[in-house]
Amino acid sequence: MKYLLIIFISFEFIGSCNAQSNDTEAALYNVGFGAIFGTVGAIINKEKAEPLGKVIKKSLWQGALGGYITFESKRILRESARQEQWEYFWVAKVVNAAGTSIKENAALNNDFWERWHINIGFNRLEFHTKEKFTIKYKLMPYTFGYVVDAFFRYDFKFKESLRVGDFIFSTNTEFNNNNFINVDAISRPGHIVYETNFIDDIELQAHEVVHQYQSNDFSIFNTYLNKPVTNWSKKNKTVSFLYKHLYLEYHYLILSPLYVLESKNANNYYDNFFEHEAEYFSSGFD
Repeated sequence: MKYLLIIFISFEFIGSCNAQSNDTEAALYNVGFGAIFGTVGAIINKEKAEPLGKVIKKSLWQGALGGYITFESKRILRESARQEQWEYFWVAKVVNAAGTSIKENAALNNDFWERWHINIGFNRLEFHTKEKFTIKYKLMPYTFGYVVDAFFRYDFKFKESLRVGDFIFSTNTEFNNNNFINVDAISRPGHIVYETNFIDDIELQAHEVVHQYQSNDFSIFNTYLNKPVTNWSKKNKTVSFLYKHLYLEYHYLILSPLYVLESKNANNYYDNFFEHEAEYFSSGFD
């Protein structure tokens, strides 16, 4: 419980100090996020015999590096919207996956190159490089439930999904978000739903994909439970099997309440930190 309190206080401090009205502030937020929460995770996951100072030093620079790379991935999205180049979406996705992987390695107290991953909807591909190169597939069950539900509710768009790198759906129904404005799209775990008339709006696509990247940012908090889950899996075969094949998204227990809290405290739609960041990296508020 004390770690949850630290997370909420730290995020509110970082968010309040970085409104992201320019790239310097945006970079400071992303670098600070990776450095702070990567270091907290590394302290949690360090071995008892390891010197604390050494662990903090390594995790600080690794987390900061990962944060800077995720910042660049969001800038690539903004550039894709400005130049109307759909090809940039996959470039941004790969860069974002690299930055997220480095942050998670920092929080796991690993070297930054030990484990890489990329998420596509509810699918997580992991690339392990420490001893020998191996590829592992993990299903994200929480996201899987949301995506399956979307297949029953909306029209799946294969071409749009392929060009963006996420599950894309469309609907003729208007969305209402936080009673501020009617929105033309909504981002949910592992997928994005657009009102049919806005499916090709590249600026809107970039905005919603930033929300997917925000979820990737918060996945760093899943590493905080690595030790207890690993120890439990050693004692229980069922847990061990599930741990090998599932990636549990505990981070939504933090991300979702924070989004709601930001919405309740907002004076307007973009006063919400998450919406502000998504708009900054899509349109730049032009």
